[in-house]
Order: sequence, then C-alpha cells, then structure tokens
Amino acid sequence: MDGDDDNLDATSPYIKLISAENSEIYLLRRIALQVETLRVMLEGSFRESEEGIIRFPDISTSALEKVVQYLHYKDRYSNSASRIPEFVIDPEESLELLVAASYLNC
Repeated sequence: MDGDDDNLDATSPYIKLISAENSEIYLLRRIALQVETLRVMLEGSFRESEEGIIRFPDISTSALEKVVQYLHYKDRYSNSASRIPEFVIDPEESLELLVAASYLNC
C-alpha cells in the first residue's frame, strides 16, 4: 500500500481486513469480490462498502492471514492448465481455518 490507507473506499483497489487482534491485512478488492460473504459486505449498503474495511472480531490474525493466502492461491490457480501445487495447512490450524472458511463461505 502507499500509506494512504485511511482513504479506502469503493474505488480503492484494496480493502482492509482487521482480525480479532486488530491486525490489518490488505486484500485486492477484485479477489475479495470472489468470496460471497465479502462481496455482500462490499456491494451492499453496509459501512464496509463505504469504508473498504471489514472487521472480523472472531477470526485470529493467523487464521485471517492463511485465508488471504488461500484466496490468492485460488485466484492464481483457478483456471490453470498446469499442475497445481498443494496448499499446505498445518493440522494445528485446521479447525480454526475451517470455522473461518465456513463463515466466509470460501
């Protein structure tokens, strides 16, 4: 980001995700719009659509970071004709990621 993160809005190419620990993670808007829950928040008449900021008070920073990594992975390899590398998830984080992915519908 260019340091002008307070001016995120519907025209910004990025959105800001805020975890339970108040960590900020940026995600390309076009990738976020591929996720049903995020798309509804960003395209509806919600505060999130105006601010470009979505808060997740029940999702930890580590889980939210892994979800964002997965969204980039999915975007990159969705229409790939080449061999798709494995997306590695540690067994210790699998339950928390399952809950986060279920909430986000991704």
